[in-house]
Amino acid sequence: MHAVGSLFHCKPFIVERLYFEMELAPMFGEICKFLAKEKKPYNQVDSAELLRVSGTPHHGGVVAIVRRRPPELATTTAAEFWAKEGMPMLILDGVSSVANLGGIARTSAYFGVEKFLIAATRKQARPCEEAYREARGGLDMVDLRLVDNVPSFLKGARKTHFVIGLDIEGPPLPELMGICPEDELEKPVAIVIGNEETGLHESSKQECSVLVGIPGSGAIDRLSVVAETALLLQKYVVEAY
Repeated sequence: MHAVGSLFHCKPFIVERLYFEMELAPMFGEICKFLAKEKKPYNQVDSAELLRVSGTPHHGGVVAIVRRRPPELATTTAAEFWAKEGMPMLILDGVSSVANLGGIARTSAYFGVEKFLIAATRKQARPCEEAYREARGGLDMVDLRLVDNVPSFLKGARKTHFVIGLDIEGPPLPELMGICPEDELEKPVAIVIGNEETGLHESSKQECSVLVGIPGSGAIDRLSVVAETALLLQKYVVEAY
């Protein structure tokens, strides 16, 4: 329910149709007025119909049908424009689980990182029904782009962004002031996350401005990639700026 409300707040024009249960009708009065003005349908339905429409019992009593475009390719020219606007980037290089893709997209949206880039490789998970369910609206909040060649893109992006790669053996989340040269502090950051098991490709590591790690107690090998992403965004996007 909160995901649908956030979607209407941020990107109302991509919503094509709305379904909701009777008891939630008073909460969607303004949204229904907007849809009526845009000549788009909305329907009050029972839980069985919501299950049929959404394909999951975890719909929260409301389902929005949205219009989605195929993701465009990210370019260094676009990255240059984003940098001028002070916009950070989150780049996934080989995250293979669609559930993790959805969870990271939700995390990115939560921290306000709109530019969400994923590698255009077979090993990288792509948006699908499960990913959208896991994201709970997050994939609709971000600007999803494909990166044709991650190392090459990072090489160009270093001119506009300070590129931070997650590496198991990297130093434990140092302060940005301690790892970023003074003449690059005004650049927005680009956070690069690798595969859940093997981490970043060596070729991608070589194109990062710096590598950082998240050491633990040793009781388990590592956090989930979603949790790791949240820690990096909190440290280098929220706290640093």
